[in-house]
Amino acid sequence: MAGSSYATASRRKILEYLKNSNDHTVTAADVDEYLKQHDSEVNITTIYRYLDKLAKDGTVIKYVAEKGCQAAYQYVEPGRGCEQHLHLKCVKCGKIIHLECHFMEEISHHIEESHGFTLQCKNSILYGICKECKPGDNENAE
Repeated sequence: MAGSSYATASRRKILEYLKNSNDHTVTAADVDEYLKQHDSEVNITTIYRYLDKLAKDGTVIKYVAEKGCQAAYQYVEPGRGCEQHLHLKCVKCGKIIHLECHFMEEISHHIEESHGFTLQCKNSILYGICKECKPGDNENAE
């Protein structure tokens, strides 16, 4: 069936793009643009459905910001386990940093004990600016 092989090829390209972009989040529009650039146009609804399937099976993490904002997705290496740490996202370049340090246990414990709130780390994001994007950090001293 031509339709099945088309879907399989498109899905392979989407997964390839997600794997190659695993250090930052991407949107369905980013995936759509990538596919167009690689001569593989797919209906945007199909892209969303596949991304949602990947999110459901744990292949990607789906981040949803404020209501009305576009969801973003990030490929997760098998066995990576993003359930135990927070994520930092640069608002300038989109880079994602997995905050995997013992401090997470300390802050999680504090939040639970002092505020009665349990963190859901898997799809959490703290927004800021990474060191590569900070003004002055990339300038060469003359």
